[in-house]
Amino acid sequence: MKWDTQTAQSNAFLDEVVSDAYTILQSERDKQWDDIKKKKSEFYEIFDANDPVGQNDENPLAEASKNLRSAEDLILRNPDYRDSLNSLAMEFGAGALLWNSESKKWVANPAVKLSPPAGFTDPFADDPKEDVKKEDGTIIKGIPRDNRLRTVIGMLYKDRNDKFGEMAKLRENIVSRDVELRDFQNLYSKEKARKEELEDEVAELTVERENLKADLALEKEERAAEQQAFEQEKKIDQDRIASLQKEIQEITESHEQELTNMSEAHKEQEALLRDQIREAEATGYKRGITEMADKTMGTGETSTEAEVVVNPFIASDDGPPKLSQAELMIAAQAKTIGQNGVPSTIARIDGKSGMMLLPMGNERGITLGNVFTLWKDQKKAARIRVQSVRNGFSLAYILPRFGTPENLRPGDNVHVVPEVEETL
Repeated sequence: MKWDTQTAQSNAFLDEVVSDAYTILQSERDKQWDDIKKKKSEFYEIFDANDPVGQNDENPLAEASKNLRSAEDLILRNPDYRDSLNSLAMEFGAGALLWNSESKKWVANPAVKLSPPAGFTDPFADDPKEDVKKEDGTIIKGIPRDNRLRTVIGMLYKDRNDKFGEMAKLRENIVSRDVELRDFQNLYSKEKARKEELEDEVAELTVERENLKADLALEKEERAAEQQAFEQEKKIDQDRIASLQKEIQEITESHEQELTNMSEAHKEQEALLRDQIREAEATGYKRGITEMADKTMGTGETSTEAEVVVNPFIASDDGPPKLSQAELMIAAQAKTIGQNGVPSTIARIDGKSGMMLLPMGNERGITLGNVFTLWKDQKKAARIRVQSVRNGFSLAYILPRFGTPENLRPGDNVHVVPEVEETL
């Protein structure tokens, strides 16, 4: 029975070691190993080819090294591989494993804590292979051959894994050195090309220098002749300048006289226009008083077709049209802006440039040059003239000397009333 137990223990140990070895080797990952082999071949092919690489181009060797490392990581960072490596790369000392007679397997002893080997030296060189009983009765635990073999195989597993890391590091160093070498090669090629260019330039400059010497001697002779001719032309030009200055003085005096005459004519025309404006104001004011008196006495008749002389330069003192809520809705939905105006808002306003943007355009019948009065809080806020109109908005400039446009702000609610301008 003891012989059967030893045989079962040996067979279980061999099965365990073989299974662990195939797990560490990742034997079932044929596709991953084929991919590593392919990536490794690509890396060495690129290294052996040593094709030139542009200064700003990607280094193909660095890309090949990155691809190879990624392929290796699929195996070396696999959880099955890492867990097996961590559990097998240990020192299996005395009592590290216990024999389970029922399952006929070696199982870990929970009372023993394993540690990884410190190096390549035999950690059990001074320990007996079997238990030794001393004279005082104490027993020195022996390290079985199976555990020694487990330990040394685990050291080989760890060394194999470390070699993978070293190879990856060496490839990175090769790539780093290759990048530096490429830089020096590119620099050498540039310097070599620059040297050839400089040699060609020196040869050309030597020829040009000789030609310049001959040209310089000829140039001196020509400059001497030109200097003599220049002196003669200078005297002629001085006489001509004196004549031109006299003509300029005469033209200036004539121009100033014309400006004076035009200014006086403009003043006379301006005075005439003022008189016409005052006359129009008086006529309109008188007619307004007469119509008001007729309406008050009940003797006058109003006509929607009556023509009233209006001075376009004088703002009306009447308030904005009084509209009901229904009339406001009708005015807001109308396709064109009627004489009663329409409520709106100020989209944008720039006081420095005197420009204003309204959120309504040619879809409401607004055209270039239209003049509108803006009422805010029953007060005249501004008068504008349309400068540019599009579908959905109108850009206008603010007319001076009217209302209080400086108090307007974007988003203000205003009532926009069209103005009718008439010329005198």
